[in-house]
Order: sequence, then C-alpha cells, then structure tokens
Amino acid sequence: MRFSSTTVAGFVALIAASVSCAAPPQPKAEAPAPPVTELTRYVPFENNTVFSYETYIEDTNERGILVFEISRPRPELAELSVAGRVRKRYYFEPGGVRSAQGGYLLKAPLAANAEWQGDDGRVKVTAINQNVDVPAGKFAGCIQTVEEAKLAAATRTTTTVFCPGVGITTLQIEGEQEGTSVLQRLSLKSFGPRFSGQ
Repeated sequence: MRFSSTTVAGFVALIAASVSCAAPPQPKAEAPAPPVTELTRYVPFENNTVFSYETYIEDTNERGILVFEISRPRPELAELSVAGRVRKRYYFEPGGVRSAQGGYLLKAPLAANAEWQGDDGRVKVTAINQNVDVPAGKFAGCIQTVEEAKLAAATRTTTTVFCPGVGITTLQIEGEQEGTSVLQRLSLKSFGPRFSGQ
C-alpha cells in the first residue's frame, strides 16, 4: 500500500511524482529577492535553487532520489517543480508560509508547542534548536513540526525538520490505511544554485 500524491501533505506530494529527463526550463527574469524574516530563515525557497533528497519507502524497501527546483516568480510566491512541471505553490504572508491548498507550512510564532492548521490536520512545533545530521551535512538550530491528519480512510503523521538558511532537511510520514502501516522518509542530499550551463 502506498499513499497517493493527493493524500500527502505539503511538498511530500512530490514523492509520487515520477522524475524523468526533460529539457531544462527556459531562464526567467530574475525576481527581486524577498525580505529575510524569521519564517524565511527556515523556508528560504531561494529562486533557482535545486534540492536533492534521498527517499525511502519502508513497505516496499524502495530507495531513490527526488530532485526539485525552486522558482520565485514574485517575492510572495514560491513554486516547486519536478522535471519542469510545477508540483506545489507556497505563498509568503506576513504571518506564515501558506500552501495553495490553504494550510500553512510554517506560521509565526516559531516557538515550542505553537500550533496552526496545515493542509490535512493540525501542525505543532515539537522541537526547537534541534541538531540534524543528513547526507547534505550537519545543521543546528532547526525546528521540528508534526502534523496529525485523520483522512477518510487513513491516518497519517508527518514530521518535518526545517533548518535555518536551508529549509526542509528531513521529512517522515508514518501512516495507516485499511490496517496496513507505511513509512516514507526524505533526507536532504544536496542543495544549491541551478546549474546554468554557462
């Protein structure tokens, strides 16, 4: 059993997207840099940044790589693309980073036990000043959130770690559907500016 992209919160919907070879997107006009705030420190989503994650699905023992690119058409909008196709949009508001589905990825204040509504359930800050060790390196001062979702035929817990100046470094989904448990995990492998070929 595997959750479909429609049941996966936040940018985790990208797990289900097939990553194929495609022509690189045409360069876009450089958007003005958004202002740095407490929220954008943990979700910088810088224009023309590429992220690579190691993926693992426990029930099938599948391992792979997920690559996506960030574009910022406007300072208040971030688009996450896989193989040139936009898979997720986030809007930067004064009090939070909101997904196009309406829930918040992060919301101020970023303090222990703070809560808000995510795409599928309540999100809670469960740890602050956390250290994380992933293939991309060691990061400090990170924030961990947990979203608890009860869907029509499934329950799901999504644990996400955001690190300052980086963004999402780890993401784990634990769920149960029709009596079957599943675990999916992403760990940041690398990140940096998109290679322009020049």
